[in-house]
Amino acid sequence: MAGWLKWFWPRRGRCRACGRTHVLLPAELWSRRRYGAAVIMAVLVLGVQAAAAGGVPARPFAAAPGGRRRVPASTARSWRSRFAAGAGTLREQLMRLLPLEPGTEAARPLVPSGSPAGDCLAALEAVAAGLRERFPVLAAVSAHEAAGHLSGGLWLAPAVPVLQFNTTLFPGDAVSPS
Repeated sequence: MAGWLKWFWPRRGRCRACGRTHVLLPAELWSRRRYGAAVIMAVLVLGVQAAAAGGVPARPFAAAPGGRRRVPASTARSWRSRFAAGAGTLREQLMRLLPLEPGTEAARPLVPSGSPAGDCLAALEAVAAGLRERFPVLAAVSAHEAAGHLSGGLWLAPAVPVLQFNTTLFPGDAVSPS
């Protein structure tokens, strides 16, 4: 196939607790989305930037380097509207993962961008930076991969997913805020 199209056969896994099988997706793919997470995140970032500049673009976004494949405008609008609907809640959940002490790359407070969607993307970038800082083996983790892992691939789900993380970005001696 062409350079931008990749075939993918998802693996399935059986839960030991409930016995059900589940589709296992890599972080580059989000549940129920035809396009990869990097493409979706690029559309969301461009949408937030365009909204901050005073307008929302109606043209399709390039989905691959060189613009060989385009995301339809209606698809980009649906991603942006679905993300905007849950951005405030996602931002609150992401902020709980960030350390409180100044001096770290991912420390609070973040500079507000003026929109819930922009603030959510800034918090996601801070969480990804915190992962890279705290766990050097994750030096190559990107924001869309962090979003995929934290939300279980449901970043754009109709109901905002509860972000679950098996550890925190807090240092070992820090106390979680109440």
